Amino acid sequence: MKTQLIINPTSARGVMQKRWHEVEAILRAEGFEYQAVFTEHKGHATQLARAALEAGFDLIVVVGGDGTTYEVVNGMLDADGRAINPNAALGIITSGTGADFVRSVGIPGDTLASARQLARATTTRPLDIGEIVYCVDGKETRTFFANVAGMGFDAEVIERTERGGKHAGGTIPYLTTLLSTISSYRNKEVVVKINDRKIEGVMNSVVVCNGKYFGGGMMISPNSKIDDGKFHVITLGNFGTFEVMLNTPRLYNGTILTHPKVSEYQAKTVAVESKQRMLIQADGELVGPGPATFRILPAALKLRA
Repeated sequence: MKTQLIINPTSARGVMQKRWHEVEAILRAEGFEYQAVFTEHKGHATQLARAALEAGFDLIVVVGGDGTTYEVVNGMLDADGRAINPNAALGIITSGTGADFVRSVGIPGDTLASARQLARATTTRPLDIGEIVYCVDGKETRTFFANVAGMGFDAEVIERTERGGKHAGGTIPYLTTLLSTISSYRNKEVVVKINDRKIEGVMNSVVVCNGKYFGGGMMISPNSKIDDGKFHVITLGNFGTFEVMLNTPRLYNGTILTHPKVSEYQAKTVAVESKQRMLIQADGELVGPGPATFRILPAALKLRA
């Protein structure tokens, strides 16, 4: 395969820039041939992925975290959610602040181990992709995600994290921002349409899952699979401040679905509206305000892992 590595040198607080020579050494030892480019600004990975496909590359490898993966996925799909090259595959060498997607797909969290696994991989697997349709300045807009999207509390935590510059990403900074957001966050009056079913109520969040993890290791959706052709939709009900704090450990140990204020649904389409401002996040990146419609795109891409 003709391989393009798209490297985010600022991922994991700039660690990748320092460790790139170690990754190179492993790939060289494995006889893995590739060309490499480095991202220079936000959104650049989308442009680089699109350019690589147009140049005939058929394996696009993210060397970065969830945010870089999000950008590359958007570069591999056209505006209608179709793969620009149906034969091309996505690969990942882990480096980032969250690494939630790789947890779901069995890619090692260690950078060098993931580089070795990628170099030795010989097969691909189908990867479902989520589509989000929302409005920007009155204009319908689309974006795509590989792992988890959400509206509500999780998106507001990410807004505050981005406002702070993601100085120390991963579990601890996300949890720190989560705790600082709890006291000021107000639950929303929400209408959720899941397939043909309507659910109304005051909710903390609506989380639309293709993968299992978000927020730097929180297992929000233990039943999700990346290739089953459906979302698992998790609604978090009218949690108070103390309840959020008390139940945060359940998010990390994967037992949040046992809480009586948490519900799980399976869906191919999901629409979320709120009477109050409700933000959208996708793969840990802030998208914008709702309302929004989510649609699963079965086997939209191939994953080499």
